[in-house]
Amino acid sequence: MLLFMLLGWERPAHAYAWMIRHEYTSCAQCHADPSGGSLLTPYGRAQGEILLQSQYTRRAEDAEPTKLKDFLWGLVPVPEPTLLLGGDVRNMYLAARRKGENGPAVTDSRIIVMQADFTAQVAVDRVRANASIGFDHRGAAPNNITHRNEDNLISRVHWVGVDLGEEKQWLLRAGRMNIPFGIRQIEHTLFARDLTRTTTQKHQQHGVALAYNGDSIRGEVMAILGNFQLNPDRYRERGYAGYIEWAPFTTLALGVSSQVAHASRDVGVGTELTRQAHGVFVRGVPIKQLVLTGEADFLLNMQPRSQVPQGTKNTNFGFASYVQGDYEPWQGLHFLLTGELKRDAIDPTGWSYGGWASAAWFFAPHADVRIDGIQQHLATGNSSVSASSFLAQLHLYL
Repeated sequence: MLLFMLLGWERPAHAYAWMIRHEYTSCAQCHADPSGGSLLTPYGRAQGEILLQSQYTRRAEDAEPTKLKDFLWGLVPVPEPTLLLGGDVRNMYLAARRKGENGPAVTDSRIIVMQADFTAQVAVDRVRANASIGFDHRGAAPNNITHRNEDNLISRVHWVGVDLGEEKQWLLRAGRMNIPFGIRQIEHTLFARDLTRTTTQKHQQHGVALAYNGDSIRGEVMAILGNFQLNPDRYRERGYAGYIEWAPFTTLALGVSSQVAHASRDVGVGTELTRQAHGVFVRGVPIKQLVLTGEADFLLNMQPRSQVPQGTKNTNFGFASYVQGDYEPWQGLHFLLTGELKRDAIDPTGWSYGGWASAAWFFAPHADVRIDGIQQHLATGNSSVSASSFLAQLHLYL
């Protein structure tokens, strides 16, 4: 877990589930990906300037988008919506401490270049082609398109899609995509994202997906064909993943998710494995300043009896959940509290739990800062480990 936190703490941006406070229950209005995250549409860029960042001289309801909303702050004209361009530059200072019951504390502090990605989409009538390319020093090997020990070119997504329906409410895609499951969010090291392998940091898969975005219902289902940037083939997972979300009100959304994936040799356990994850999630706005989100996922891992030690279970159950509150007292300034709980289905030795205290400020066009204090109690075998982390991040999106 410590190694994962230190080397893999990349945080691809833009998946803000708390935008439901502005009565946005759908993601396709603002994002090229129908389930949210990454590249912004022209409408998404405009709302980012009006609703996301702090307003110093005007009220949001009186604001009009300026050229600053555009790619590279409007310095480079782009023929939108035929061509969409975007990118992310993110740096972080990390201080971490890990201490077991019977061992010395291990500490580390460093500055990390977490993300340096460029994303583009070309659309001709109803056909779209979307791809990203970036640089990774270390920690996102499943995304690699070069294969050095470190400092690799990566591609998180690359797909071709066609919009269907009279109002283009359907999107059929093929390529490498984010897994449609649960709430898409930026805190990718949450137990619920890590154990279900549905982060936007490194858990993309190749496959075919069909998404729908209607007035009160949205959903997506994906046939997983494997991560073809991972070799050899026996490590690639095949299966499906999907979710459906219903918004009975513009301030409340309820959803269910399901995923089943099989690999001849799983990267986590080193043997044949079939993983299942099935869960529920919710987003709600009791008052406009406060958004509550939560997710609970039940996990099931099955290995062939011939590939586990005698006397060891070949079927293990697990659980992962979190609850998060986002309070925005002033536009652009957010205070967040998050609690999480898990029982790992790969190593079901006990229950782990953690808490996050965070603050984020979208202080200028295309710029935000964030700090996180994280305390976790991690079950490991017959003992436990206490892990503490402090993160300070600066993010620019182009």
